[in-house]
Amino acid sequence: MKKPLSKAIKTFYGVGDLGFSLMTSVELYLFVFFLTNVAKFSLPMVALIGSVTSIVDAVLSPFYGAIISGTKPMKWGRNRSWMLIAPPAVVVLYMFQYTKIGPEPVAAFLVCAGFILSHIIWNIAWVGNVSLISVLANNPEERGLLASRRATYSALAGVFYSYIGSPLAQWLGVVTGNEVLGYSLLAGIMAATMLIGYWTVFKITDGYEVEENTAKSSAAPKAEKVSGGVMLKMVFQNPPLLVLLLGDFFRYMVNFIMTAAAAYYFTYVAQNMALLPVYLLIGAIAQVIGSYASGPVAKALSSRNATVVGLFGLAASLILCKFVAMNVTMFFVVVSVVRFFLGVLTAVMVALYSDVSVYGEWKTGKNATPFIMGLMNLSLKSAVIARGTIIPIVLSAAGFVAGADPATASLELKNAVINVFLFIPGIFALISALILAIGYRLTKEKLAGYQAEIDKRKAQAA
Repeated sequence: MKKPLSKAIKTFYGVGDLGFSLMTSVELYLFVFFLTNVAKFSLPMVALIGSVTSIVDAVLSPFYGAIISGTKPMKWGRNRSWMLIAPPAVVVLYMFQYTKIGPEPVAAFLVCAGFILSHIIWNIAWVGNVSLISVLANNPEERGLLASRRATYSALAGVFYSYIGSPLAQWLGVVTGNEVLGYSLLAGIMAATMLIGYWTVFKITDGYEVEENTAKSSAAPKAEKVSGGVMLKMVFQNPPLLVLLLGDFFRYMVNFIMTAAAAYYFTYVAQNMALLPVYLLIGAIAQVIGSYASGPVAKALSSRNATVVGLFGLAASLILCKFVAMNVTMFFVVVSVVRFFLGVLTAVMVALYSDVSVYGEWKTGKNATPFIMGLMNLSLKSAVIARGTIIPIVLSAAGFVAGADPATASLELKNAVINVFLFIPGIFALISALILAIGYRLTKEKLAGYQAEIDKRKAQAA
């Protein structure tokens, strides 16, 4: 039996995700704007930067967890070590993503280098952080609780960022007399919040993960490297993982399409862009509530059942929202329910990855939790690439013309915007729900049996 979760862990695990989400929000909301309107790169260069960085990031996504699982653990533990050593490098490298130094080709190279290197390092630290769920928790209920705390802090970042983001970058630009430097400093400040958060989690989890000096001086089990062959077995002999990756891809499609299409709704349907910040704030608050509620829900239903119920609820609320979207007041009411379910799912689906890592260890006899948790990036990055094709196709079919006066928007265009913002994500949520309801068979009872057998093996080996 592992150590019981401390009060500090139950309360503050996830504070690292608060900082991480603040940091990544700068990229999500401002990176393209920075390239075009602040650094004033040419549009072909902006397209090249976007293509190079997104493709490299997607290609590398399966390897972050493999690096942790496949290398010798450092002295502070397999996962916690990365949370200690990685953040300082990220703070510096991330700032280079928001610079324009030298001629355009040189400046673009530095931006791409800052993007790629900072993402490699922060993704490894992110995998180490999320892998701690399996290290700390004693059972599926505790995994659900920790996943809930993580998602709650991530959702809180959305609330805070709605007040911080662009205004702080603009203020820093005025103070320094350099608009580009304002964005560089914003990136550095937000990355510093990630550093503080990860170091906080590192401190409160002291003693929960095997450290090298402990393993050498006592009977504590020593963490071993996991071979590439075992990692492949973890994937191809793990049906629940394959089902989860596919279902999670469609869940991420809901997130990313809605994020990218929101501005079109407020431009062409509501025809009031001043409501977009209100939507971001209300939506973030609804996701905080959903994330916080996911812990008790997962405990009552199990993480699997909470995920399936949440996905069906998300699909139903999105499809309903399509039919009330012309009424802005009703839209805000129903979309708050949508964002609530998104908050629940952000938590419980992470808990499912922890569950399939238990199944993988039972199946292979090796613990490759960081590798399993890192595969979340595969679904995420695939969805980022795929979402870029859907919005242009749907809008062009409705006769969308960039720069046209929103007041002249046809009913056909408004319906197309509503479909791409709400109805298509609703269909994707329904597909995800059906995939997991039919294909994901890991129940709470099975997981308890697998964990008991794993514990028995370890006791016998010791």
